[in-house]
Amino acid sequence: MNIDNYFVQQGAGEPIVFVHGSYATTSTWKKMVEHLSKTHHCISIKLPGHCGTPDPEDFANPSIETELSIIESVVAKVTKQPIHLVGHSYGGVVALAQALKSSLSIKQLTLFEPVAVWSLELLNDKAMMSCVDDFLKKYYQDTLNNVPYACGQVIDFWGGGNEFELLPSFIKDKMALLQDNNLRHWKVCTQVNNSRSDLMKLTVPTQVVCGSRSNQVAHAIVSHLNEQLPHSKQYEIAGASHSLVTSHAEECLSIMQDNLDINHKIAQ
Repeated sequence: MNIDNYFVQQGAGEPIVFVHGSYATTSTWKKMVEHLSKTHHCISIKLPGHCGTPDPEDFANPSIETELSIIESVVAKVTKQPIHLVGHSYGGVVALAQALKSSLSIKQLTLFEPVAVWSLELLNDKAMMSCVDDFLKKYYQDTLNNVPYACGQVIDFWGGGNEFELLPSFIKDKMALLQDNNLRHWKVCTQVNNSRSDLMKLTVPTQVVCGSRSNQVAHAIVSHLNEQLPHSKQYEIAGASHSLVTSHAEECLSIMQDNLDINHKIAQ
């Protein structure tokens, strides 16, 4: 593997590592990087199967270690400083897994609507688990039946509206090509590989962010993670949905630059 193919970088200063989501690219971070690269070293990870990188080789038995090994290799190559790790959607799942693995020096963690549906099962949130199960049942069946633009169901599920319909045709076509990778991501997102104890041991100051217009499942995940992570702070961006890192980039930047002073939460 040529690790140089799995990231782009811009700017100089303290490092910020960005991990984009499913059906997305590093352009997710364009607005934010344009601003932050004036003072920071911005490193945007390309997920396998995205941005022209080869598909992962673990479709039969997906493991998030595939993504973590890429991030670890990139960080080892480009910086020796502790990083601010930022993830959106599936990238938020990857970023959280990276922090829980404790294999990198992470000074701050920012999660924009991480689709960590495994947390619902971990915390026995049956109502939200049922919502996800109902969605996945139809989505999986439609992909098997080759329903055109089945990928749009994922965009609309997390966005809480009809966002896919508004996208240009060329973007829809590009998303459709990523469907197999997205199915792999769902398998990773539903694997419960961590315990509540693991979450409560995470010492990294963490920001968990949701848009006010997003799916109730996204809100539940953010709330659950905030409750379990001992050094976390929860934010909601008014008027935003799942695409908040592009539609509300300024608000996201403000949150990232918030001077975190998070006291350890008292265990209940």
